[in-house]
Amino acid sequence: MIPRVGFGLYQIPAAETKEATLRALSLGYRHLDCASFYGNEARVGEAISESGIPRSELFVATKVWTDCIGLGPEAVTKSLLKSLQLLRLEYCDLAYVHWPVPGHVDAYRALERLRDAGKVKAVGVSNYRIQDLEELGATPVANQIEVNPWMYRRETIDYFRSRGIQIVAYKPLLRGAGLDDPGVARIAQARGVSPAQILLRWGTHHGFSVIPKSSNADRMAQNLRLDAVDLAPEDLAYLDNLTTPESYATFEAHFQKRAVVDKDGPTLPVYYSSSS
Repeated sequence: MIPRVGFGLYQIPAAETKEATLRALSLGYRHLDCASFYGNEARVGEAISESGIPRSELFVATKVWTDCIGLGPEAVTKSLLKSLQLLRLEYCDLAYVHWPVPGHVDAYRALERLRDAGKVKAVGVSNYRIQDLEELGATPVANQIEVNPWMYRRETIDYFRSRGIQIVAYKPLLRGAGLDDPGVARIAQARGVSPAQILLRWGTHHGFSVIPKSSNADRMAQNLRLDAVDLAPEDLAYLDNLTTPESYATFEAHFQKRAVVDKDGPTLPVYYSSSS
């Protein structure tokens, strides 16, 4: 079972990753969301090794990037084994195909073979749409996609969930931009919690696993404390309706560009607009 809150390692500089990961583990995080593309797996591995936490208590996920996906199954296998070496692990709990670029079906099959060999416990996908899953012709354990109140793709989410595929939400805080939304701020003030806790609780309320990223100890601790966050029906109604047809259309138009050309994406997603 995928833990409902994970620690995201994306864009944490390698020099800061070890300390941030050790801090996360000391606070109680057990789900670490890694990727070869993030460039910091070696530091994550150092933190895991030094933490003293039994391997059985950790849930470590990683992803194979588009460069090796395009090169074929052998490159995918080498990439995943390299990630395990950097992470100092015998196996990972979940291995994702990072993007559904050409070659993704063969990449998925390569990860399945690694699962059969005991190097991967489960295989997932990331950034998959409905048509991508149909092309894949398999049932992954999870689909890690961008999900937040400003990008709430109900049809896509329902399609995957109806097939027993867990949704893992990245960018649950909209890279921090969602924290400045006046409506979110009002809800947070009324509930006596932080805006981040409101957005993360919205995600877990809908059954998503969420992957917030922070290197600030106070915020990291807050992001784990979601059980006491109660969202009223009117709160959910507000948050559920922040995605507009325009924002969804823009997301779709930019999807492949973000996958292949603009790998990092804009600092502030182009479809975001603050709601009052």
